[in-house]
Amino acid sequence: MKVERPLITAPGRIEWIPAQLPDRVPPGMVRVRTLFSLISPGTELRLFLGRPMVEEVWEGFAEIDTVTSTGMGTLPAYAVTGANRPGEARFPVNFGYNSLGEVTDVGEGVDGFSPGERVFALARHQQAYDVLEWQAVPVPEAVSDQAAPFAYLPTLGLHALRRGRFIPGHNVAVIGLGLVGLGAALAADAVGARLACLDISPARRDRAAAALPDALALDPRREDLGDRLTERFHPFGVDIAVEAAVGAEALDLGMRILDEGGRLVAIALHPEEVGSLLSADFYNKQVSILGTSNAPYQDPARRGARFTIADNVSFLLSLCARGRLALSALHTHTYPASQVGEAMADLAAGEKDMLGTLLDWR
Repeated sequence: MKVERPLITAPGRIEWIPAQLPDRVPPGMVRVRTLFSLISPGTELRLFLGRPMVEEVWEGFAEIDTVTSTGMGTLPAYAVTGANRPGEARFPVNFGYNSLGEVTDVGEGVDGFSPGERVFALARHQQAYDVLEWQAVPVPEAVSDQAAPFAYLPTLGLHALRRGRFIPGHNVAVIGLGLVGLGAALAADAVGARLACLDISPARRDRAAAALPDALALDPRREDLGDRLTERFHPFGVDIAVEAAVGAEALDLGMRILDEGGRLVAIALHPEEVGSLLSADFYNKQVSILGTSNAPYQDPARRGARFTIADNVSFLLSLCARGRLALSALHTHTYPASQVGEAMADLAAGEKDMLGTLLDWR
């Protein structure tokens, strides 16, 4: 079976390349026809422009043939390399990792799916693909086609809250309201956080305020920021600061606004040097700085961890289906899949207020 997929072949250039899927679906796998896929601007724009990236990310997307039919593929083992060096751009590379599709066929031994069911999968931008049965997450009927592709990115915020020992009722500040940051804020609100959303962009603050009317949306540069946070969270301060903005300033802001014994959890990838984090606040407040990526990407039936990515995606889809998580608030633009090059160029130009951009494959 031949399908078409876009590859980034050089900085700013996308070409459509044919790919071959087996004529018969392999045992234990599910064949999915893509309905919508989501462009993740933080990662995919760096891929498109050839900008510095954490090295493992470049390696993962550059492994073209090994990830075509197995979702995200196998991530390389992490190795300590000393300085936080950016990885070099490599072309051609795949891109995409948030896909909503419809099951068209199943392989031998698969009994959890049948043709016509909608599923979410961590898969590349591609007309169709095969994934292992556990990699396909059922999408509830109440979740729209335009909301379901956003089910993965808020899992980063959910995992960050767990890393920060979140308890419902804790005071949470999310720094940076891009796609990942706003997704983290939506997840925090859905699980019972008292919330402040911080971003220098008025448009992003307005979007957060509209989606989260009970949250406090503020410009972190305002002189009375500390007073506003104290007023919002009195008598305690910020228990958990979730940093999703990239850069030393965002990390420093998180340190400054934390309460005594608070936790700073960094979601954003920091490929460049960010300077020293060990400010006076680190010592005087006895705060914790926590790195986070996400839960393990593995079969929930054979896991070693309490939560997996598939668990978290399923949980957030269930919250969305019950009206507790407004994933649709992340969606701003839709392009036909054939215009993926135009979509990426528009994202790179920054002239449109683009946050969550979908590719329509129907």
